[in-house]
Formats: sequence, C-alpha cells, structure tokens
Amino acid sequence: MRNVVAVSACRSPVGKIPGELNGIGEITLLAKVFQEAVMRAGLPVQVEEALAGASFPIEKDNLCRKAILYAGLSEMISCTTISKTCASSDEALAIAWHKIRNGAANTILVGGIEKIGNSPYVLHFMKQNVKRMLKNQLPCMEEIENRIQDNDMAYMNEVLARKAGISRLAIDAHTYQCILKAETAYRNGCFAEETVPIPYTENGKTRCVIGDEFPQVVRSEREIYEAAPMFLKDGVLTRLNSAAIAECAVAMLLMEENTARTIGLQPLARIVSVLNTAVPNEERGSSMAKCAQTIMKQCGFDRFDVGLYSINDSFMVQSMMTVLEMGLDSDRVNVDGGNIGLGYPIGATGLRMCTSLLYEMQRRQVNLGLHVIGAGTNMAQAVVMQRDG
Repeated sequence: MRNVVAVSACRSPVGKIPGELNGIGEITLLAKVFQEAVMRAGLPVQVEEALAGASFPIEKDNLCRKAILYAGLSEMISCTTISKTCASSDEALAIAWHKIRNGAANTILVGGIEKIGNSPYVLHFMKQNVKRMLKNQLPCMEEIENRIQDNDMAYMNEVLARKAGISRLAIDAHTYQCILKAETAYRNGCFAEETVPIPYTENGKTRCVIGDEFPQVVRSEREIYEAAPMFLKDGVLTRLNSAAIAECAVAMLLMEENTARTIGLQPLARIVSVLNTAVPNEERGSSMAKCAQTIMKQCGFDRFDVGLYSINDSFMVQSMMTVLEMGLDSDRVNVDGGNIGLGYPIGATGLRMCTSLLYEMQRRQVNLGLHVIGAGTNMAQAVVMQRDG
C-alpha cells in the first residue's frame, strides 16, 4: 500500500456568529483556503480531485465544485461535497486517504467549510433555544429523557454526565482551563502560521479578518461558573461549557509520498491511518475512546506513543469521558484549547483540528499525533499522523 502525506494545510480564522466572517459567502471562503493550500505547496502540483465536507451547506449544487472554479483552479478537477454531521471534513479526508493509498489518485485537495451564520435553517433552531432559555421555558430531564433522538446531542450529553457522575463543577473547571489554553496559544501566535487572512469589502472599504474571534474574548472563571443552563433547567451544560457554534474554512493538500518527494516537496506529516467506527446505544459516550483505541491497536501504537491528542470537545462531557476511558495525560490533550476555546464550525471542525494538530506537532517536535471526533448517532472517526524524525 502507498503512503499518504499532507504537503500543506491552512484554514481561515474561526469566526463568531454573527462575526467578521458573516458577510463572506461559503464559496468565496472555501475558495480562498483552496487557493492557499495549493500555493503553500510551493511547487506546481496537478490536483486530480477535490473533496469538501460541510454539515449544513447552503449551496446545494456541489459546493466543492463551485469553490474550485471560483478559486481559479483547473476545470479538470473532479469535485465532491460530503455531509456527515460533525465528521463531514473527516470523511472527506478519509475518502481521499483511501483513494491515494490504493492508487486511484496521486494528489487530492481536501476541504471543510461551515457558514452557519448564513443558514436560516440552523439559525432558526439556535434562536429558538436561546428564546426558551431567556423565557425560562427549558424542560427538565424527566420531561425529555424518554424521547431523546439520536441527533439530540445536547440532551444526550446531559444523560451521559449523569450516568458517568460528571458534575457541573468538574465540567466548568475543565472549560476554564481550555479557554485559558486557547487565550495563551492565541497571544503566543500559535495559530498564525496555519491561519489565512480573509479580505472582504464593507461600505466600500477593504478590510481583513486576521485572527480567531473567540480567544480574543477574555472569560473570567466566575463568569463560567455562574452561567445559566442552556438546554435543561436542571442541566449541567451552559453556553460557556459547550463549544460555541462557529464559522471556518479549512484545506489540506494530500499526495502520495513518493510523488511528493520526487518533485521536491517536504511533507508536513504522513497520514498513517484513518478509521470510521460506531458503537451500540448501550455504549453511548464511548464512541471516541473506542475509535481511538482501535486505530492505535491497528497501527501498533499504544497511548504512551502518542505525543499529542486532539479530542473533540464540542461537549466537554464526551471529551472528559474519552480522556478518562483511555487513561490519558491531560497535558497532551487539546493543548491549544480545543473547540471549547476556539469555537465549533461543525462539519469543518475535524479538518481544522487536524490542521492545528499538524502545526503543533511541528512546534513541539512531536512525532505522533492522534485526532478523534464524534460523528453523531454513536459514531466516531480518527486520524493518526506521523512526522519524520
């Protein structure tokens, strides 16, 4: 089997809703990171295919294709848009990895995009929940626990917190540490290299979105501990200890390793393996841990071999359960704050996490990194990446 490497990776800033990215369309935003990923390769490359993940694409007619053409890239590039809830961009990466590994392609451009601020469908549900909270109309656990659907992720995490005995105090404490990590990483310029400035025009003036918006908002410990429940009257989840829905676009250029090295490209890392798994309802909450454990076993690694972990924390409960179940050292998990600190651009999140993990592996000279994310309805996806030396 052939080796697959990432030769470049970049992302837009992660934006609030509404925020600085609000006026920029999803095609334009995705096109910008596509352009940048190809340019960062530094040498002419022949992209054969492009795959982009988006959980709630506004453009229904193959968003990926429109972004490739808008970016001015070759009309000969075959394009596909993929929707798989939070793991949409992870699935794009997985498909690309399998194609290159099995010889169906040499060079594939992978992307992720989420522009929730321009999605009336998603904004409707977000606004409804905020209204219920402000009007004190949230239900109690006993009112909803027998009718929770598979996609009711907030309610499911409320149930998991009770089953696992994870308190509001513990969740808030972890949240505060994650936010501090994100603020510190942002101040230290840890995201600068991976982030692409996004220009836009407003009132006839050209402006530029430069940095992530969430780490620029300083949160006090008291503010986190005093936040009101967001989903249940007697719940443990709040708007601050759950990752805020956000906007972002991300791109990664994947190549067959010999092809990359032959033309003089130095890979950022080798994509060692990807994995998609699912667990039954009775194992709800363990999907990420089991996926991560399985991929490590398949690769011949154990948890001590991995220098950095990027574990999805859209809801802190599942992240905490994963760390506990795997017996991980928290100093190696989400070292730059995770999605709690940076924001959660749903379908683009996985590839954003992989991109940030790649750059953090470079900074810390870590050879092995693992990313894992939940994919809704008790599924999960994982990626193992390895640097030379």
